[in-house]
Amino acid sequence: MFASLIKNYAAAVVKYRWLVLITTLLITVGLGSRIASLKLDNDPDLWSPQNHEFIKTTHTLEKVFGGRNVTVIGIVPKHGDIYTPAIMDKIRHIQAGIVAMPEAVKHNVVSLAAKRVKDIQGDADGMVVRNILPSGTPTAAELEGIRQAIGRNPIYENALVSPDGKAAAVIADFRIPPENAAYAPLYKKLQDIAERERDADTDILLGGQPIEAAHFEFAMQKMPMYFGLAFLIIMTVQLLAFRSLQGMLLPMVTAIISVLWGLGCMALAGIHMDALNTTTPILIMAVATGHAVQILKRYYEELDAVIISGLHLDKAGHANMGVANRLAVSRSLGNVGPVMLTAGLISAIVFFSMQLSDVAMIRHFGFFAGIGVLSALVIEFTFIPSLRAILPAMARKPRKPDFVDGLLANIGKLLTRPGASRVVLICSAVLITIAGLGASQLVVDNSVKQYTPGDSQIRKDSAVLDAKFGGTDSIAFLVEGQGVDSLKDPKVLAAMTKLQAFLEQQPNVGKTQSLADLIRRMNRSMHGDDKAYDVIPGDGNLVSQYLLLYSMSGQPDDFDNMVDSNYQRAVVWTYIKTDSTAYAEQLWRKCLPLIKREFPANVTVRLGGGLPQTMAINSSLVDTKVQSIGQMALVVFVLSSLVFASLVGGLLVVAPLAAIVLVNFGLMGWLGIPLDMGTATTMAMVTGIGADYEIYMLYRLREEFTRQGDLNAALRTSLLTSGKAVLFVALSIAGGYAALLIADFRFYPRLGWTMIVTMFISALLSLLLLRAIIAVFKPKFIIGSRNKTAGGLLAAEKA
Repeated sequence: MFASLIKNYAAAVVKYRWLVLITTLLITVGLGSRIASLKLDNDPDLWSPQNHEFIKTTHTLEKVFGGRNVTVIGIVPKHGDIYTPAIMDKIRHIQAGIVAMPEAVKHNVVSLAAKRVKDIQGDADGMVVRNILPSGTPTAAELEGIRQAIGRNPIYENALVSPDGKAAAVIADFRIPPENAAYAPLYKKLQDIAERERDADTDILLGGQPIEAAHFEFAMQKMPMYFGLAFLIIMTVQLLAFRSLQGMLLPMVTAIISVLWGLGCMALAGIHMDALNTTTPILIMAVATGHAVQILKRYYEELDAVIISGLHLDKAGHANMGVANRLAVSRSLGNVGPVMLTAGLISAIVFFSMQLSDVAMIRHFGFFAGIGVLSALVIEFTFIPSLRAILPAMARKPRKPDFVDGLLANIGKLLTRPGASRVVLICSAVLITIAGLGASQLVVDNSVKQYTPGDSQIRKDSAVLDAKFGGTDSIAFLVEGQGVDSLKDPKVLAAMTKLQAFLEQQPNVGKTQSLADLIRRMNRSMHGDDKAYDVIPGDGNLVSQYLLLYSMSGQPDDFDNMVDSNYQRAVVWTYIKTDSTAYAEQLWRKCLPLIKREFPANVTVRLGGGLPQTMAINSSLVDTKVQSIGQMALVVFVLSSLVFASLVGGLLVVAPLAAIVLVNFGLMGWLGIPLDMGTATTMAMVTGIGADYEIYMLYRLREEFTRQGDLNAALRTSLLTSGKAVLFVALSIAGGYAALLIADFRFYPRLGWTMIVTMFISALLSLLLLRAIIAVFKPKFIIGSRNKTAGGLLAAEKA
């Protein structure tokens, strides 16, 4: 009945082809007009699971202290040290330029020129607090005083001044509004400030996560170029597949319209382009051409059948190619329509199932990909058959079997030999097991620095800054007490000191800063600068007195970047020389026993900041990836079982997908490729696209067995038809993603290579493993289909 409905629908589309064509074009124009409202969205919250503890802490930190977008601006003289009037002027100019920026978190912009950066000393009258950098151009005596002040206040060494005195830094922090979350404009403003101070004698270097994020955006902005290259590659594959102009162009028309519809729907839904969605148009284009290949291959078969049967001849025996064309279009859509609809809907549902993710970027990717697949289905059921019916018939000259035909024919012969299929199954199981063992070596890690080439300017600047200072990346420990002034407790301050000492013993940790550093400095200064008093005083009243004495000379907001006004929340800033989330996760776990042991029970310590926000992604990947893959596999299994009316049919669709995922994870483990946001998403792509392969081939295999009544013949024929189409689909997808290999931002080449390898493995397992399983086990939903469906097919054909 379903097949009959599709055939009737196909006939109606051919009959009303002009109306269908014009309606589809109008919809395309309407959706396409919305695309201009799309903009780049690089909000870190898109990457992050919002219910994760690190994310909640990061939001609290940002609200109270700032600290999500810490940036280091290095001032490095090429000769001598920083203690010159010219360098001090540059520090002052950069400080003022950044503070004037609307995005700057002003109390978190610190340098020797910042008013909150003070020299703390004691004298006979009490505590003396002075600005380290005096106003105006410093004299030689004042420059020496600056050098001595930094020596007295170690909190600034390795943060604002390098230990050798040959580099200075301005540490800045910025708030990027989520409604306009882009870092490239911020980077350009910082570059303008730096360029004004950069000269033949001084290097001005930029580092930190906002700088890395800006370069990520520059890579995203090149995506139209990669998309254009992918378009040309896929178009070349279509030309090789069909060897005709129409055969090349029609799938590409499907692809372009599908992408336009997907982008238009994103704009209507208020979703903007992010790091993952910038590559989704390539995925949609490849999937759309894949469906087009399947139906176009069938069109050629039906056109040949119509011509051979003579159905296009009039009573006088004259050929009418228009009739042949329309009949072939109707038949091909009627025959392939059910499987295309089934495979496409399952693929779309798999992508839409990503809406259950707690990471916005994954939800957006699932929405875009799902809409794109649905758009391709609608276009293949409306625009393409109506256009195909209007265009002249694509009659082809008979051609000899090519290399692909010969390869597939040999595979068909192999699988139909006695015992050969069992050998294929055994060999496949061994190879899958060996590859899968590598999954135990898989590392979950995200590092934006890894994506930039080692010889790029950003990596060179970052390396210099990491060598001279504490590090360009940071994490923050949020210390929270109960009640006003609870963090003036010496036990809490001593615990903060111990945490800092432990952190600074760890590799890649270059510097820590907190309120405890200032209290220790106050205590020492009030005891004649005796090193023995470089500790937290044991009396809480003495801590309060020190803070009161400081306030008499200092400013009320001097500590705003370290403690809140109620002394109930404080932060331990930790600068590190790597942005590896795996390293940061390990560091956090090392700190937990010390935190539990040293801090009072009524004080909590949580982790937040820019890097922990990315760590939360790691945690989400580990915790939810197996769950999400299982969820997608369950969706595919249930829907495939319903479509084939067989649990075995569902298993035969899912089994190769499970093997593909296992082999992928294994190869990544063996090759040392980390599981990150890009590579993890390919698993979802595999599930959605791979299901198409299996369903198309099982449908065609069952159809051929119904027609021929011989399983071996059906295996060979299905390989040369749907098998060949699958091969070209895989080649199209791999070719499309090959365009990313030229990107200089390694996130995209890594994604490209992963997809290429995945498509190769997917096609190989679909062509060999699936058919070997069928040849060996002869499932009833295929073998028993002939008697059940032959009559139904005949009735549908007559109808």
